[in-house]
Amino acid sequence: MRAALVFTCVLLAVVATTAKSSRAGGQERDVTQTARLVQSYDAPAGDPLGDRIRERAWTYDSAVTATARAASGDLDGAGALLDAFQEIRRSDGALEGSYDLAGNYGAGPLRSGNQAWVGLAALQWRALTCSGRHDRLIEGVARWLLDHRVLDEGSPGFGLVRGGPDVSWASTEHNLEARAFFAGLDATFAGRPVDPVLGRPCQPGLDGLSGDAARTLADEVREAVARIDRAIDAALFVRSGGAAYLRQGLADDVRPLDVQALGILWLLGRGRHADAQAVSRTADATLWVEGRRVDWPGAVGQTFGGYRPFVSGPDVVWMEGTLMMRLAKARLGRDLAVLDDSIDRWVQLSAPRPPLQVDRAAGEDYHVWPAAAPAAWLALSRGDFALLQQ
Repeated sequence: MRAALVFTCVLLAVVATTAKSSRAGGQERDVTQTARLVQSYDAPAGDPLGDRIRERAWTYDSAVTATARAASGDLDGAGALLDAFQEIRRSDGALEGSYDLAGNYGAGPLRSGNQAWVGLAALQWRALTCSGRHDRLIEGVARWLLDHRVLDEGSPGFGLVRGGPDVSWASTEHNLEARAFFAGLDATFAGRPVDPVLGRPCQPGLDGLSGDAARTLADEVREAVARIDRAIDAALFVRSGGAAYLRQGLADDVRPLDVQALGILWLLGRGRHADAQAVSRTADATLWVEGRRVDWPGAVGQTFGGYRPFVSGPDVVWMEGTLMMRLAKARLGRDLAVLDDSIDRWVQLSAPRPPLQVDRAAGEDYHVWPAAAPAAWLALSRGDFALLQQ
């Protein structure tokens, strides 16, 4: 999962070590403690695990928040988050898995999906402003993702982006996100609207790139889109009779909810409406649950419906993924009345704080806490955001 809390202790240990070694070596940066990133979880005071991750910003959560802000018209709020990302990124163009809220100390594994979402956020902002203010960030993300592809034509998954520098696996989620970023960047180089609905034509190219460098990167990006499309069809998309779904990754037949939602949007962008409808029907049959009660004040007497994160896995209603599916079903033109009634009541439980992550606690990853990601997806799912269908 995107913000797996199983890594919490390791992440914070790395952060502490980084901070101490930086000070000991006389290398401490002159940094501000003002919050620049988005707190991922608003855990109740006194919760042992919540206390350990309070004031922690997972990169994905801040990136999808920046995307939602831009798509909703808050260009200043989105731009501020992107400014922070551009300043704190590594020399290789990547962002760490998480940071303190000031963005001073990063930690955690480098994952392709995080990088892709930072790039998507920057492209969404650029699509609406035509400004090259974050073009160095976009270029760095693009080169990092391109450098982590499977390039051996004889290898399974040729053309896919690997999960990160320390792993050999390729995630379907990461590749759908990276593919959307590459497609948006291809549109940027061509001067086409990056977001097919919200965007507008801008001057082609990226600021700071010479003509030759821009042409080379544009060719690489266009080729990357075509290779990822072929690899998803060949190894990750499954059609069996009337059912259809996308695997979690190469040789990994687990079926995650978020992958189905992103897959529907990818299929629609390719004009494959029948396949997208089949994935939606299969997700409804295997992931939808209803009649759930929520362990939260004010929820007494109410029941809710939503989607579980996996076909086989934690038996929770996962609101982030539910809202991703809400976006996919809206693009399919499906009836949303029942789903929206449940979502509206769920959002009110914790308002004005962000929506709850899940209906009940389960293991290290799922907690009944207000969380940033469902707040961002709430906005994206009810707006005209179409970058994932490029």
